[in-house]
Amino acid sequence: MSVDAVMNPLLLGSHFQPIYSLAHRRTVGLEALLRATRDGHPLAPQEVYDGYMRRRERVEFDLSVCTAHCERFMQLGSESRWLFLNVDAMTLSDPEQAQQLGELIIASGLPPQSVVLEVLEQAIELDARLLEGVALLKDMGCLLAIDDFGVGHSNIDRVCGLEPDFVKFDRHLLRNAVTQQRTRTLLSRLVRLMHEIGALVVVEGVESDSDVVAALDSGCDLVQGYYVARPAGQPDNDHLITPRLDAKWDELMNRELLRRKLKRRQLELSRQAFVQTAIALMQGSEFELAAMPMLQLPDVIRCFLLDQEGRQQGRNLNSRRGSSADSLRFAPLEDTTGAVWSRRAYFQHAIDQPGVLYMSEPYLSMTDTRICVTLSMAIEIDEVQHVLCSDVLIPGSGNNL
Repeated sequence: MSVDAVMNPLLLGSHFQPIYSLAHRRTVGLEALLRATRDGHPLAPQEVYDGYMRRRERVEFDLSVCTAHCERFMQLGSESRWLFLNVDAMTLSDPEQAQQLGELIIASGLPPQSVVLEVLEQAIELDARLLEGVALLKDMGCLLAIDDFGVGHSNIDRVCGLEPDFVKFDRHLLRNAVTQQRTRTLLSRLVRLMHEIGALVVVEGVESDSDVVAALDSGCDLVQGYYVARPAGQPDNDHLITPRLDAKWDELMNRELLRRKLKRRQLELSRQAFVQTAIALMQGSEFELAAMPMLQLPDVIRCFLLDQEGRQQGRNLNSRRGSSADSLRFAPLEDTTGAVWSRRAYFQHAIDQPGVLYMSEPYLSMTDTRICVTLSMAIEIDEVQHVLCSDVLIPGSGNNL
């Protein structure tokens, strides 16, 4: 089928949208998008597909569209880029049809290794036939992308079951990350989760300055959207795309350097006060008096003392900011007297290296569900080993105080 073909009074064509690697600073893929008109009026791709209700007709149409996209992609040039093809799950769920799709890709002149097959996450049902069809195309060399992850009832099982090479995050996930700090944190963690299962992450829907910053901040691999480039028969090249994204990257890095400088300064003050508290305890001061230098700092939530087995001695000493009325929501967790924290890394590191100040990785405090780090050090009080601990807020972590 030619690039523009008349089929059941439809005029079909292909547009391509760049998929850009932030690390490589270049376009590494193009998503093929169906463009259809009838009597000069544009039609949405889904509207066109919905016109084919019978399974056989729908699959035949899908194969024809994929062939047209491959032919047009070949005409764009021989640069080392992937072609991202949207494929109906119905096509993949029959091994014979999947085999036919692979043969059509090869017949177009494209190496299968340069084709990424996109399947809507919500359309996936992990039945044996779909898995067989996907496995067949992977064996031929094609790559797999799960599209629109994060919309509706997303399912990690579906992602793990298909073992995709790429996961494309839905634009609504990015929109929420721009306006909601918790979603922004979740976005970064979802990126790390996808990396752990072996998939690269594409963030879709990058359309504004705020979107770019949120996408860059997430640690994703690839970005796509109007800010990068709009779909076109002849898409923008990197001479136009790269300067736009470089400017945002420089802005984000300057902001990050300032944030890190502030974080280092505030944490250094906390460390200095922590050492003062430790010395005072070893010299025989009461815990409440010794902890005053720590509790006067604005980012310190609480101080507490553990015995050599990790059991808490007495209650938490909370700063005024750590004992806000909002903490009443977590009142059942507030009393930690006698709690055992021996499984925490901050206790284990302190016990392994007495006298050495340790700072944990950021984590969610079980007492009031705020993101914090814990400073800890094993010290001797009255010739008995204890572990002094202090929970400290992370500057810029989005905690609501």
